[in-house]
Amino acid sequence: MTITRENTGDMTATVMIAINQKDYDDEVTKVLKDYQHKANIPGFRPGKVPFGMIKKKFGKAVVADEVNKLISDSIAKYIQDEKLDILGNPIANQEKNSAFDFDTQKDFEFYFDLGLAPVFDLNLSNFPVMDRYIITVDDTMIDHYINDTRKRFGNAIHPEEVGAEDMINGEVVEIDAEGMPIKDGITKKSFIEITKLQRDSSKEILVGLKINSKFLIKPLDFFANTEEASKLLSLPKEKIDAEGIAFEFTLNDILRTEPAELDKDFFNKVYPGKEIETGEAFRAQVREEAAAGFSPETDKLFFRQVNEKLLSETTIPLPDEFLKRWLLDHKVNKMTAGEIEDQYGDYSATIRWQLIEQKLLRDHEISVEEAEIRQYIKSYFLTQIPMNIADPEGHTRLDSVVDSVMKNTEQVRKINDELYSKKLLGLFKSELKTEEKEISFDEFAKLLSSLESHEHHSEHDDHEHDHEGEPGHHHNH
Repeated sequence: MTITRENTGDMTATVMIAINQKDYDDEVTKVLKDYQHKANIPGFRPGKVPFGMIKKKFGKAVVADEVNKLISDSIAKYIQDEKLDILGNPIANQEKNSAFDFDTQKDFEFYFDLGLAPVFDLNLSNFPVMDRYIITVDDTMIDHYINDTRKRFGNAIHPEEVGAEDMINGEVVEIDAEGMPIKDGITKKSFIEITKLQRDSSKEILVGLKINSKFLIKPLDFFANTEEASKLLSLPKEKIDAEGIAFEFTLNDILRTEPAELDKDFFNKVYPGKEIETGEAFRAQVREEAAAGFSPETDKLFFRQVNEKLLSETTIPLPDEFLKRWLLDHKVNKMTAGEIEDQYGDYSATIRWQLIEQKLLRDHEISVEEAEIRQYIKSYFLTQIPMNIADPEGHTRLDSVVDSVMKNTEQVRKINDELYSKKLLGLFKSELKTEEKEISFDEFAKLLSSLESHEHHSEHDDHEHDHEGEPGHHHNH
């Protein structure tokens, strides 16, 4: 067997694989002898069918199969041995490949076209200064968080009169036009959280009521819509829409959360181990935690903007015609030539970003090890199920759970990608020149909205595509 390569362009080449009979003959004989031992043909005892008969019956198919395997293995090994960085997969050159006759032909020549990854320069230190947004945490946000937290850690009480932020429970009974209970009608316990009501007029009916009060509920008058009525009364929508349906609600109990006192005991419940003693120190801790909570969103925007800047500032030529042929030939994402032309801008941007990723990972020796993926999974479950760190049986059970997750190749791939993205983000933060800009949460939300609106009308999105089936390479290092 011989393999030769001819460059057909700056980023394309054609590989010719010449195979003769001695390259595949031994394997064909081995397969046919296995057929001979297993064949069950009338008139012959098992294993006693003449080899010539087996060869005549199965020889052509076996030769074709073995030649195809040899071709597939040879092209893959050639690419690996030659350290060729290719895009997509080899494509059979239909013009040069002639029709094969496996009955009479002994020697074969196969031609494959390759798309070669471009060579390009990429130096992060040469890039312009990038904005890094820091969301400011104002006093209104802190007050809102503290009020919600005081309620969460507050005490449940049962007042005599309904307040604007209370929850009521009672019995709902279906009634007729005269206000009398309907025999075999709906009777059920129900809870209504006052703040969840959308109609102010309904809130006004409830606020001020006392235990054992009764009030009328006509669902589509009392609630804003069928969905709200169905959710709060726990009834099917078709029942809510029934003509003339009405209920009497008897108020049995009022539930109110009395906010926790702003004292040392409360501070330590919210932040155990911090030893916070004053309201000022508590507010400072809330501010710090809130700012940290915004980091994932600002990091995501920073990563996306670096992505776009790298794409716009880095010249990366592609073998476009080859890639279009590859997309047309692709077995998974079957597309027409017209669809490929329409969507090629998206595909080429995705490929270029993948090439940038790969170069950054190689140049900066970034990798993700299996141990890191296992630790990621373990850390996730430790946040969900608190465990005594000194409990060896607990760690054994956790390791068993991690082993189970590691068998899910799709989940492992997603974790692998996430860890690579985190490492790239760290690289961008350390290598790029950045300027921090403070921005309010509302301003940040408007900025995101305007970017998403622009991207919706642009030629391609933010390139955070699933790489599966794309012609570029993946993070399988």
